[in-house]
Amino acid sequence: MRRIALLVGVLLILAGCATARVSDRRLITGRVTDAEGRPVAGTPVLLVGRELGLVLFQFAYEDMGRREARALTDERGEYRIEVVPAQLGNNLYLFFYDREGFDSVRYARPDPVDLTKRLEETPPLVINQTLRTHPDWPEVLRLRQEYGPDSHRGRILRQMGLPERREASQSGSDLVEHWHYFSRGITYVLRNGELGGTHQFEPIKEFAKPRS
Repeated sequence: MRRIALLVGVLLILAGCATARVSDRRLITGRVTDAEGRPVAGTPVLLVGRELGLVLFQFAYEDMGRREARALTDERGEYRIEVVPAQLGNNLYLFFYDREGFDSVRYARPDPVDLTKRLEETPPLVINQTLRTHPDWPEVLRLRQEYGPDSHRGRILRQMGLPERREASQSGSDLVEHWHYFSRGITYVLRNGELGGTHQFEPIKEFAKPRS
């Protein structure tokens, strides 16, 4: 009986640490700024909820599905998400980035914020975020200035960031460059600075350099 009681106690502690069921409506607001304190407009903010089920006798959780609520910051960098957390899940995180809409060339991807327990607090919940400048951004700016912001190279740099590998060779009087973005699954072929074509392939994550 003692072993059973101990096991039940451990499982209850695990369940309490990782999950929370908040069935009342909650308001989450905040402001997103850059390192200089200027508002970042039009950047995504996601509240992602997972439904975690405790697997008996394995001391582990099983992800049983996830849902999300999404907002974009306004011109003041402010966002607002109003939701019933339990409708999204019992384990909730706030993300200040997304695959679409987040400027990953200019800003480093911030860590998610665990809101699982904080959503039990009296609303509204205010979560502000400062986006750090990506370590590659100064070099992106320098190269864009060198090549010209409206050049093919400049536009690729602004959209994709620094290539994960860059190769150059001479073909007669032409300079041929291959800009590889392995993590995105695309290579740009440039001839004398002009875009000559692209090659697309399955992304190769293990060759990609960390993007912070």
